Amino acid sequence: MKVYTSVIELEGARLEGENPLPMFASRYPHREVTEDGSFTPELREGFGDDTGERYLPYRMQDRYTRKRAPLVLKTIVLENERLQAVFLPDYGGRLYALKDRRTGRDILYRNPVFQPANLAILNAWFSGGAEWNIGQVGHTFGTCSPVHAARMRDSDGHEFVRMYEYERCRSVFWQIDCHLPPGAKELQIYVRIVNDNKRPVPMYWWTNIAVEETERCRVFAATGKAIYISPELSGHGVGELPSLPSLPGGDASYPLEFPFSSEYFFLTPEECRSPWEAVAYEDGRLFYERSTARLRYRKMFCWGRHAGGRRWRDFLAKPGEGGYVEVQGGLAPTQLHGLRMPGGSAWDFTQLIGMDRIDPEAAQAADWNEARAAVERTVDALLGEERVLAIHERLRELAKMEAGEPLHAASGWGALERLLRAGRKGRSVPKGLAFPDSTLGEPQHAWLALLREGRLPETAAGDVPASWMVQDEWRELLEASLSGGDSRGRSWNAYLHYGVMLLESGKEEEAGEAWETSLRLRPSAWAYRNLARLALRQGDEERAASCYERAYLVANGFPDRAFAEEYLQLLVRRGEFERAWRLYESLPAELAEGDRVRIVVGAAALELGKDEYMRRLFETEFAVIREGETLIIDLWYKYQAMKLAQERGTALSEELLAEARAQFPPPGPIDFRMIGE
Repeated sequence: MKVYTSVIELEGARLEGENPLPMFASRYPHREVTEDGSFTPELREGFGDDTGERYLPYRMQDRYTRKRAPLVLKTIVLENERLQAVFLPDYGGRLYALKDRRTGRDILYRNPVFQPANLAILNAWFSGGAEWNIGQVGHTFGTCSPVHAARMRDSDGHEFVRMYEYERCRSVFWQIDCHLPPGAKELQIYVRIVNDNKRPVPMYWWTNIAVEETERCRVFAATGKAIYISPELSGHGVGELPSLPSLPGGDASYPLEFPFSSEYFFLTPEECRSPWEAVAYEDGRLFYERSTARLRYRKMFCWGRHAGGRRWRDFLAKPGEGGYVEVQGGLAPTQLHGLRMPGGSAWDFTQLIGMDRIDPEAAQAADWNEARAAVERTVDALLGEERVLAIHERLRELAKMEAGEPLHAASGWGALERLLRAGRKGRSVPKGLAFPDSTLGEPQHAWLALLREGRLPETAAGDVPASWMVQDEWRELLEASLSGGDSRGRSWNAYLHYGVMLLESGKEEEAGEAWETSLRLRPSAWAYRNLARLALRQGDEERAASCYERAYLVANGFPDRAFAEEYLQLLVRRGEFERAWRLYESLPAELAEGDRVRIVVGAAALELGKDEYMRRLFETEFAVIREGETLIIDLWYKYQAMKLAQERGTALSEELLAEARAQFPPPGPIDFRMIGE
């Protein structure tokens, strides 16, 4: 019932900017997914739909290191006499910590450091607390970006926190109201998503909650039926806990019984009005969360006992301090099930999270069904279904209040959208959300000029282009500018942006024409690079390599390290190792020392016999390894197999590679496997 701002001090690595290049959506909006025949027609519906990779209009957040230093992060604190909730408004509104004030004990897993790692849609992600994921499968676009926040007061004068933002990929608004009224022993979280456009949009929401992992912590939910993923990641199936095929002979309710990283999704039945998930600990603690029916499904994720999983836990935190299990709640049966949110609609739900006690013998019973029933009785006694529904109705009414005293400002994109709507459609943003003009900044300036003056300002070819925009309404404005009577609107960078919009909507030929026009008006590395990506999309690697080379020449070097990363990756894939190495050696130190550059060129160094380079590569702790990425491990095994071949005077073979895999486990700093030996 009290809200205030504060700070936390911890060790961490700062984000150091964004990748300026546009990363285009997959050519295929859906993913190919498989199931073993156990899916019902209902479960097959939407499976894989609208889950193809998508990033724009956002930029990749891939600029960070492993160099940690003392950090001071702004927080927003909400507390009553029982609980204290700490939010990070600069990082997606993440619920960083939830503490029981009476015992001083954390209810969630609280990460002792801030270490970005390559696990989110836009790359940078950090572990711990509770994260709000919207719009696209994966850790959300905004997980390392600021949100708007306001101090609110209910009708009794009790304070609560509102966090909200405009989500640019789906062009929707989202809002989270967090409450701790007097006496509440659960954090009350109300979520509203608003699609007030005429068109339907793909929609995704998963609340990811990290809780402490212990040797015998055990996961339960409102059902034992679950969708599992095969250990080889080859497909999905429906099973019944505790015996899932993804853990032969084991009890899947115990996360640490999994030998590798794993997950499964609880198939909450439709008639359940208040789904829940809980984690029971050996010492009698019980973490529980419960929601209204819109947030129907639940998930468990764990890193497992594998060396790669343990490496990830330590990598994201400190050695021995990174153990957590994720309990998640979502709108669809799995994260690969697509949903369509109708135009002119709002979806909402309430979720409550807390910690209490349970008889540990009951929760650890050998019979899983018996243990689950005991946990369900405890959850019902602590937080009954009718109480959840009553809280939801109360919070829904409070959600209609206008935004209160500002506590934190995020981007200016919501303000720009408000201005666009006012000028073109005579409408505004959803009630309860405030996006003042004061939030408009440099990223919005070019688009504000297009809106008010009818054209994008022309920039120098060496400058980083304005923030990308792919929304239909902005494409229509840019098209009007390009076809209008003012020739100043037909600049090289206007055609550059137009091509990005066209390719993102699948118009490949038209996008190429736009970038060729941009080059005729003013040659730039940016347009050549985009033509290279288009060529790769169409399977023409020779043309792509030529475009990257032209980008290098026209700019007298690459304007950003992302160009070098992409070009080197192409050369290595084509087997042009000497050319890749020459390019690497020509790069200035600030580009050559980038993590991704060093990793990619490692394949060339291996083929060219650069032993010293390879030794340094295998000793380095890189910051940008992708979840499940095995590139460096593959190089390690090949490096060892080549040495065996050299010692024995034989050619490299599959047999020697198998021998290397058996004899030479990868060093800890490079082992980030999710599965496999």
